[in-house]
Formats: sequence, structure tokens, C-alpha cells
Amino acid sequence: GLAMLELSKKILGPVCVGDTIHAQIEVTAIRPTSKSGRAVVTSQIDVYNQHAQCVMSYTATRLLAGRSQ
Repeated sequence: GLAMLELSKKILGPVCVGDTIHAQIEVTAIRPTSKSGRAVVTSQIDVYNQHAQCVMSYTATRLLAGRSQ
């Protein structure tokens, strides 16, 4: 990633020492920029604990570099 452009998060529950967490990530938007090989990418990330409870949810918009098509 080249830059974090925007971040919106909600903390929904505690995470304690010894917990196991995992994230589910969905890319919700990709917008190519005028500079070749770059895009603004928006993702929805949900973080779950070992009890399948969502403990954090956030949306991140980043400027990413990649291959030119």
C-alpha cells in the first residue's frame, strides 16, 4: 500500500490476552487513478473472536500500487 486515505471503525467488543481472532475482508470498491498502476481500493474488514463474535468492524480506503493492465 502507498497511503491510507480514510478509516472508519467500530469497536464492538473486548479482545483479551489468549483470544484467537481472525478477519473477513471484502473489497467493496476499486477506482483506478489517472496514474497507471495505481488504484483507490475500499475494503470492509470484520474481526471475529474464537466465539464467532464480531469484535471490530472497519472500512478502510487505501491507495494501492499494482501492475498496469
